[in-house]
Amino acid sequence: MIASPQVMIIVLVTLVIVAMTWLHHARVLAGRLPERRPLPALDIVRSALGRGAETGRSLHVSPGSGQIGAGNGTRGSTAETLAGLMVASRVAEEAALNGAPILVSSGDAISHLSLRGAVRQAYQLAGQTQDYDSGRVQLLSHQDALAYAAGVTTLYGRQQIEASVLVGSFGQEFLLIGEDGAQRDLPQVAGATSSAALPLMLLSTPSALIGEEIFAAEAYLASDPVAQSRLMTQDGLRTVVIILIIGGFVYGLIQPSLGLPPLAGL
Repeated sequence: MIASPQVMIIVLVTLVIVAMTWLHHARVLAGRLPERRPLPALDIVRSALGRGAETGRSLHVSPGSGQIGAGNGTRGSTAETLAGLMVASRVAEEAALNGAPILVSSGDAISHLSLRGAVRQAYQLAGQTQDYDSGRVQLLSHQDALAYAAGVTTLYGRQQIEASVLVGSFGQEFLLIGEDGAQRDLPQVAGATSSAALPLMLLSTPSALIGEEIFAAEAYLASDPVAQSRLMTQDGLRTVVIILIIGGFVYGLIQPSLGLPPLAGL
């Protein structure tokens, strides 16, 4: 049986992505890393980890209240939530190595289970399994953004927190979290892709990750070759997509005058 063109395209794209990832992984192992622009917001995370190890105050980490595998019409994005989970994992790994306590929260049951597994694995990779405490990974609500935001503000009031890292799936509920943290003079690092959340983040904290920066944060926080190659592959694919969009636009402009065949979707 001959595969359909759509299946062939999916297989081809998958093979290209795998090949790019292997190539970039080899480049990373050879020490050929590209120069990257700085993300000053992540310096707050590193400073908080260092201070937390000395003061014993927890670093709060949250991927938001988004769902994994969210369908159309549901609040939250799988990509945003996964980016938040990766950031939480890297922060947990650094915290385990530094001896800094962390407090991790989420607002969806499935995301919570994934978060527990990611944090536990981070402690295992750091060789500090004995320091992992499942009670420090808390589910504050389930698919209710406002309830989750209220739960985070309660944590702010009850726990001694050194800083808060809020990277992932957030919306208008961030106003509650950000404003409460600002009133407490709590350093907050916030990041999202939602147009509803980003203005509120920029108003609440000077340390904001905007749009695609949340997907790069993991590689900035860890020197792991896998994280570095993943970021380089994302950058490569982004460049290819931009070239295709520009090429399609130009083709659409010249196609009528030159009598060229139309492209599907243009």
